[in-house]
Amino acid sequence: MINTDSAKENILDIAGIRVICNYFDDIYVIEHLLLKQDDVNLIKRKDYIEHPKENGYRSLHIVVTIPVYLAHSVETVPVEIQIRTIGMDMWASLEHKIRYKNTNNTERYKDILKQCANDITSVESKMQEIHSEVFDN
Repeated sequence: MINTDSAKENILDIAGIRVICNYFDDIYVIEHLLLKQDDVNLIKRKDYIEHPKENGYRSLHIVVTIPVYLAHSVETVPVEIQIRTIGMDMWASLEHKIRYKNTNNTERYKDILKQCANDITSVESKMQEIHSEVFDN
């Protein structure tokens, strides 16, 4: 039966947040800081950075519960948080437009997009190395 109770039990992304970072390391720092909070609890985690999707998609997805304070009560609500770099976000935005907003030639770009995802990862890895060498010492 479909009702509000069943929605609460089965829908894990009633709310969503996307966090855009400069560097790969920032992604995991943000995740750590969020999960360190006493009132934030991890429900699900998918690391598409360590394990990219077949199409090249990379991002960290976590679903957490957070308290929402109402007038006379506190509700615990699931929220999906996507954490990714600027380059990953640029890639994902274009891929999404091509896949879901474009009506023709979507297969034509499949290999090009995968190569772009790999290129972006390579550039961002080099940028991370430079950043770490300069600022982590």
